Amino acid sequence: MSARFIPRSILAGVIAGVLGGGDGFGFASQARAQSMTAATYNVQVAGFGGGLDEWINTRRHLVFESIVANQPDFMGFQEAFARASNSQGVTQQSALGQLFEGTQWQYFSWEAQNVFNMNPFIVNTDRFLPVDSGTTTIDIEQFLGPQGWQEFFDLHEFFHGDPNTGRAHFLGPERYLNWVVADDIVGGGRVAFLTSHYETFIGVNRRGPEYEVLFARFSEIVNASFGYLSREIVAQAELLESTWGDLEVIVGGDFETPDPELPAQREFTNAGYVETWRFINGGGRRPTRGIDNLFVTPEGLTINSSHYDQAPYTNGASDHKPLYANVTQSSSLCYPDCNGSGVLDIFDFLCFQNSFVLGEPYACDCDPDPACDIFDFLCFQNAFVTGCP
Repeated sequence: MSARFIPRSILAGVIAGVLGGGDGFGFASQARAQSMTAATYNVQVAGFGGGLDEWINTRRHLVFESIVANQPDFMGFQEAFARASNSQGVTQQSALGQLFEGTQWQYFSWEAQNVFNMNPFIVNTDRFLPVDSGTTTIDIEQFLGPQGWQEFFDLHEFFHGDPNTGRAHFLGPERYLNWVVADDIVGGGRVAFLTSHYETFIGVNRRGPEYEVLFARFSEIVNASFGYLSREIVAQAELLESTWGDLEVIVGGDFETPDPELPAQREFTNAGYVETWRFINGGGRRPTRGIDNLFVTPEGLTINSSHYDQAPYTNGASDHKPLYANVTQSSSLCYPDCNGSGVLDIFDFLCFQNSFVLGEPYACDCDPDPACDIFDFLCFQNAFVTGCP
């Protein structure tokens, strides 16, 4: 959008008329609102042989295409395998990290400390400055007790195992919650991003009707266990807030279910979180393997959009589609504080003027008229006079 020329004398008159020689209006506020994008992506285990080679040579680059196209500020990954490597010692997780070398994204991984932790994430450091990060181990065996965990494990093997071999995919008692606290160096405010991987898939009873009671018990244990995981994640977010002060929270991960009534999701909604995709799309149909979720704290974040990237490059990248959500910090919505100083003064007018000259939406979309003209200046003037809470 191009800005129309406005004589400097008119601008000076507008500024002088509003400021009137005063010292500005003081208020407690953050910088003008700018949206951010959070994401979650299960990249599908690539542990051995040809699968790892395919990941290194092809699939990881398709994953990166989605990241470049959508420009997330935070993205959590799941199933980034670290328990096997090629002849050069490269694992799936370390190969994923190589993609971000020399980019604006900082890669956080705990592979060196624990190869079972498969949930690395990235932060856009052009926009956010990480001030703290870590990993929290949540032990389901501690919740169920040794006997309860053994029952869970045995039922998992029975109902999810191959009928011929009896073998099922790996299930361990420890789940890993990785997190970061970061300051928004562009728009102001502080954000906590947390990511994990659930095991809430129950499936169907393939063993026969005589096992329906046992299958119901298996379902009960799964739901209780991952409801517990969600409560622990909420508690960790509360701990971060008590440590770092007021911050907005985003939780993402592979929940293995889109069902909002299961405890894994309901614990978040009971705690006041909102699931972004459902907020935007209601009960609409998700894509195949659309079992990933992003939850946000609605009192501090406005959800603008949420979508699964289904571009052609995602077809061969993973058996999941990456989920993105664009949100705006509600606490940052102080429009006339253009420079984010917390004080309304002449520098906000100069900031606005620069934005106007550049034709930026911040200045040119102040009033409903799509033109970038004097009425946007008058709109800004009115907002300035009104002040901020």
